[in-house]
Amino acid sequence: MNKDPKIVRILLIGDAGCGKTSIILALVGEEFPLYVPPRAEEITIPAEVTPEKVPTHIVDYSSQEQNEETLKEEITKAHVVCVVYSLNDDSALDKLQTYWLPLIAHCTEGPQAKPVILAGNKVYLLLCVYL
Repeated sequence: MNKDPKIVRILLIGDAGCGKTSIILALVGEEFPLYVPPRAEEITIPAEVTPEKVPTHIVDYSSQEQNEETLKEEITKAHVVCVVYSLNDDSALDKLQTYWLPLIAHCTEGPQAKPVILAGNKVYLLLCVYL
């Protein structure tokens, strides 16, 4: 991986419906959208608004619109992979350990290793259950 990239490419992956697209749209629109498409178009954050002065591309993966070969290509191209999982889905942690993390490791062996961020999402649904 390039230590001083001219751009940073962040890929959001995770199970369908875990909130990847909502996170991206909320970042761009500064509020959670009422309508959420299956996948957000690639977002570019200009260099002048990032602390490191590097353009940042945020890429959304959707199993509804893309295949696993595309997923593997996107993991390989990414500088950072963010795995989003739903905190209100009991099987999400299992799939994280049995599918997502092994897939990333397979696609990024050796010098391709890259940072992985785990993002638990939908905590508000858990709070509603307990209130």
